Amino acid sequence: MIKKMLIWYLLLSKRLFKKPSFWAVLLLAPLLTAGMTIVAEQDAYILRIAVYAEPSEDSLGEEIAGDLAEVDGVISYHLCSSEEELRREVALSQADAGYVIPSGLTEYLREYAAGRRSGLPYNGHLIRVVTNDDNIQLQLAREQFYSVLYPHLSLMIAEQFTLEQSEFADMDESDVRRSVKELYEELHVDESIFQYAHSGEEAPDDLDNVNYLTSPLRGMLSLFVLLSGLSSTLYLLKDRKAGMFNWVRYGYRGVFEWICILSGTAAGGGAAYLALFFSGTFTAWKEELLLMIMLVFAVTGFCGILSRLIRNMAVFGTCIPLAILISAVLSPVFAAFHGMMPVKILLPSYFYLNSLYSVRFRWWFFLYLLAVNIIYAVLQCSFLRKQKSL
Repeated sequence: MIKKMLIWYLLLSKRLFKKPSFWAVLLLAPLLTAGMTIVAEQDAYILRIAVYAEPSEDSLGEEIAGDLAEVDGVISYHLCSSEEELRREVALSQADAGYVIPSGLTEYLREYAAGRRSGLPYNGHLIRVVTNDDNIQLQLAREQFYSVLYPHLSLMIAEQFTLEQSEFADMDESDVRRSVKELYEELHVDESIFQYAHSGEEAPDDLDNVNYLTSPLRGMLSLFVLLSGLSSTLYLLKDRKAGMFNWVRYGYRGVFEWICILSGTAAGGGAAYLALFFSGTFTAWKEELLLMIMLVFAVTGFCGILSRLIRNMAVFGTCIPLAILISAVLSPVFAAFHGMMPVKILLPSYFYLNSLYSVRFRWWFFLYLLAVNIIYAVLQCSFLRKQKSL
């Protein structure tokens, strides 16, 4: 029986690969991966901000401007040679906003730390912000700017606090500041204070090197596997209607149709696995392979159930984009959507994406793939009994 199933699988796969339309579906995986990887390597950002540090003997302003220009992420900072250039770029929408850093920034930070706001350069403000509009993205960008400014400001606050203590009243101010700075640099943590790791992992992920553009790729490839399974099921319905499988004995017809769906789903799973490998989002190959195999069998059972419940080709074809859309919204492809749990647990992509970092979900995923394939077998047996009785 196993040998016969293997022969069926090879023959059905060969037959499926002769269809140009199925090749068009399979090519979606490498095209999607290549496109997102290329875009991720380009200058992709949601905001472009100009920065200008006024000339000064104090190098702190230029240092902060340089730190901002080196920030890698969804916000792009670039340096301007004058305030006029900065204002022109903002006025012409070449930049979403502009930051002007005053000369003598160190002294202004000390004034700010001491609570003397009236002496600040820009009408009581430390930094001048030039913008045509103020929105949520620009407010978040200012938070990022504060994170660059904060280490220097926190040092000034520590110095000011120490100088105000009576224990240091007899010491020279420059000695106090030097001692505080030495202690601050000794205790300062330059790396990220957060480490993102999954249970069972030895090395945590480096959050600074995670590209936000390739983050949804895994979820999109899981939808691609689902699309491969649905496409092979559509071919099955077409062949079933044409009577292509009438030669198969009734007792084997359910297994034969299951293998027919599996052949297309496995091809899509193989393409998705290779796409993940070359995309840079790959983890451990054994875990990835296990989860992809589980996804293939889960999608096969899921599509098998649909092939029994929806026997009309036109209706099934209409349901394909609907199934993809529901899976994209309710599975954590782009974001985790809370609610509608009774619908979520029907989707193979939901279990696959959550199983990557959760052992508990892997057991649920295993139970899910067993359940959908058993339900398909029950529906198939019920159908065959009805056919025999007619």
